[in-house]
Amino acid sequence: MHISTQLITTLFFASIGGLLPVCIWLYFWLREDRLCPEPKFLIFLTFLGGAIGTVVALFLEKLVYSVNILSFFSSQHLSQINDFIRNSMQSGVTLEKLLMVAFFAPIIEELVKFFFAYFIAMRNKANDEPIDPIIYMITAALGFAAIENLFFLIDPLTKNNLIFGLLTGNMRFIGATLLHTVSSAVIGMFLGFTYFKTRGKKWFYTVAGIIFAILLHSAFNFSIIMKGENNAMLSMESIWIVVVIILLLFEKIKNIKLNKI
Repeated sequence: MHISTQLITTLFFASIGGLLPVCIWLYFWLREDRLCPEPKFLIFLTFLGGAIGTVVALFLEKLVYSVNILSFFSSQHLSQINDFIRNSMQSGVTLEKLLMVAFFAPIIEELVKFFFAYFIAMRNKANDEPIDPIIYMITAALGFAAIENLFFLIDPLTKNNLIFGLLTGNMRFIGATLLHTVSSAVIGMFLGFTYFKTRGKKWFYTVAGIIFAILLHSAFNFSIIMKGENNAMLSMESIWIVVVIILLLFEKIKNIKLNKI
């Protein structure tokens, strides 16, 4: 009985801690679209899709990590890289973990968030103005971040998880929601600026936006596992700069005229 009560209490406070910052961010971004708000049910579905995406991404990350990728490289190259890791990375980081955190995880997570946002909301007729893709991408990202935060806060249940085990500490927790929001917003920006362009241009810039988001995500993860106390703080400052840029571009996308091709 005591264990059951403790588990319920842990889940309760973890849910509050995971959802509260996400809800604040979601409220902030939805207010940016208050003149022509999106359907609440579609926002809910997109948020839920992003939350489900966390589980999908976790499954894919474990699947990729189980593959022996290093067997494709020569032992000489591996030795040189391992020397670099020992000198530059935090204790416990191996080449396999570095590849997972700084390369495969960003790719998987950005593609999963885009997949759910696109198939749930961006093909819907409610996606009828240039700022809408940004709103839907951010909503999916916040759903993703909510569950990720929940996993992080329930420490006993996440100790064996690769990504959450490596990117530990308050800076990872604080930065996770912001990072997911910013990286997904970048994709939405690319979609917003090409909203009235041809189908070919839309897909070209969508791919470009996804690549840019992956690079941003990868750079953040990489900096977190680097040695040195200033790396995480520098990453956070960089992310906030991107937030300011996104806000400025958001206002510009609002002003795109409906008759502009």
